[in-house]
Amino acid sequence: MKIKFKFLTAAALAVLMALPVLATASEDRSTVNKGISIDDNSTVGDVDSVNGSIRIGANSFVETVDSVNGSIKLDNDVTVEKDIEAVNGSITLGSGTKVGGNVETVNGGIKMENTVVAGDVETYNGQLRILQSSEVSGNVAVRKSKSWWSFSKKRKPARVEIGENVVVHGDLIFEHAVELMLHDTARVGEIIGDDVEMVDSF
Repeated sequence: MKIKFKFLTAAALAVLMALPVLATASEDRSTVNKGISIDDNSTVGDVDSVNGSIRIGANSFVETVDSVNGSIKLDNDVTVEKDIEAVNGSITLGSGTKVGGNVETVNGGIKMENTVVAGDVETYNGQLRILQSSEVSGNVAVRKSKSWWSFSKKRKPARVEIGENVVVHGDLIFEHAVELMLHDTARVGEIIGDDVEMVDSF
């Protein structure tokens, strides 16, 4: 499991090279107290919501996606030039999604299938499901909470699933207890953490 990759695969390189060439995004979409739904085949700038969910339609291109209190869902074959971030909400990425930056959530899970991420995938208080030939160029991490009240609370182990034919070029970094399901065909870097329980299934 201590596998190091010196080079990005052709797929990851293709994403990094293609992103700057894609059409320049048009208007930003922002809201405070309602959700945002982007139609299929759209080109948009930054998409952000304070209190509402965000859905990006298939075959769309956006610059960033950011939600404070709401889930984020991307349909198939969406390209995000930079980061996807959620504070209180889950992130779901459809097949064929390409992300040029990081995918991060604080209080919510992350699920991706056949997705390419050029940066890191991180959560503080959520489940990670990286499935079906997804590829992460950076690290996959479950971080320790920075909230003052969390230090006195015993946290349940986070569930992390690294699925079939998944490639993580960086490391799996776990700063608190996790239950890790690692498929036999997955390739990852080092598994870093003092409290990692390997499980066969959830």
